[in-house]
Amino acid sequence: MSSYHHGALAGALLDAAGELLAEKGLAGFSLRECARRAGVSHTAPAHHYGDVAGLLTAYAARAFAGLADALSAVPAGSDAAQVLQHQGVAYVRYALLLPARYQLMFSSGTLRRDDPALQREGLRAWACLADAVAAVTGRPAPLTAGDPDAALAWAAVHGIADLLINQQLQLPADTSWEAHTERMLAHLAGSWQRGAVLPEAGRDGVPSGHPAAREP
Repeated sequence: MSSYHHGALAGALLDAAGELLAEKGLAGFSLRECARRAGVSHTAPAHHYGDVAGLLTAYAARAFAGLADALSAVPAGSDAAQVLQHQGVAYVRYALLLPARYQLMFSSGTLRRDDPALQREGLRAWACLADAVAAVTGRPAPLTAGDPDAALAWAAVHGIADLLINQQLQLPADTSWEAHTERMLAHLAGSWQRGAVLPEAGRDGVPSGHPAAREP
């Protein structure tokens, strides 16, 4: 019998889910294997999370929390464009650290997008990047969840991360992905600082797959 108390078991199952996801991907994911790795009954995951979608949604919420922490750990500075560039590098680095985790975070049809924890942590990650964009564009934070400038910055770093994970990004000779990411965001920051700020939009501006994006 497991010696875990309730909270510890829930966390242990999330740890096991992360290990299994990293090794097998979504195709090889199962509640039974998570339970085996956590050293508990095969019914334990269902008791805590209901089903596979419940467990993966809880894990994705934890993953977005980690992303938000990584973005918020970027030191503030007087150069707003440089802060945005450093956040972009932190974003892509987080994605590359565990690609299967990152792909789950934005997968369609797998997660319960209306889950409160998933939406809360997703919006917290969004806010970190959006605040950096607000500083560059000279507008007061917080920006709305569908702000097109923040959405453009998110789409830029998400695109770089996704292309790198799938080995589809052709980098210039002697250029690292870090330098490429900083250069792209420098171009965006430069255009905004020259006055090319897009008008504010509604929630439809949120990148597809982000927890803030709601079903129609």
